[in-house]
Amino acid sequence: MEIDLKKLDTAILYLQRIADGNNPVNNMPAEDDSVLNNPNVIRCMFFVKDVLEEVRRNDGFIGRKPKKSEKADFPVGVLSSFVYQEDKPITRFVEQINELIDENHYQKLSYKPIQQWLKLNGFIAEEMNEEMGKTVTAATERGMKIGIRSERRLSMRGVPYMATIYSKSAQEYIVGKLERILNGEVDE
Repeated sequence: MEIDLKKLDTAILYLQRIADGNNPVNNMPAEDDSVLNNPNVIRCMFFVKDVLEEVRRNDGFIGRKPKKSEKADFPVGVLSSFVYQEDKPITRFVEQINELIDENHYQKLSYKPIQQWLKLNGFIAEEMNEEMGKTVTAATERGMKIGIRSERRLSMRGVPYMATIYSKSAQEYIVGKLERILNGEVDE
């Protein structure tokens, strides 16, 4: 949420005047019996003024200021340097792709848009796994055709989970489609 900075400055000025025991409009001292001279009201006004000053320092944004990344978008051209290493989950696959860029200058790629695109285009899907008693993401028949597979595995604590693994052909397919994926284009 963005705030009108001029109104914010006026509110801070009025709060300061009240906290000083003055009438906020004309800045004249408040009557001795005025609520504006109540110590609880004064403490409250100082607190609210501090909060609004923090909003002011944040250029009018409540909460965290939106980050304006000064890094360039992920350079799709680096994908020509991609070399398959091994079958792996999507997070490890994306980490390998991000090794191709200078993270000081370019935004890193996230696995989420790739995973969403794969779901949207029917390569993977969420399904209820009765054995595990939860919803898991697994390769569909279409996904298996390009080299995506799902494997039941056990965590170090012995808890079963479903791992979706991307083979060489799946990784190369995704690399070839990455520009379309990042642009949100649907597969043919």
